[in-house]
Amino acid sequence: MLEIGKDERKVLFCLIHAETPLAVIEDTALPVNVAIDIIRQLHHYRFIKAMGKNNQSIGMFDTDAIKRTHFQLTAKGFDEILG
Repeated sequence: MLEIGKDERKVLFCLIHAETPLAVIEDTALPVNVAIDIIRQLHHYRFIKAMGKNNQSIGMFDTDAIKRTHFQLTAKGFDEILG
């Protein structure tokens, strides 16, 4: 299980609407490698989902193109920031 800390919460709050990791990095001021790692972990534990074209959820994404992928909170992610 992933422990949600201060930095993870910052990232979750940035992803209420679909955003790219670059937008998250700008908004949170986290180092690039830290923000990307947090996004990958949040996705793995299903706190966020990857979004494809036409705002449809995609199960898998190209990790080499992670900076161009949009991510958004799931219901589990909303529960985490509200609770």
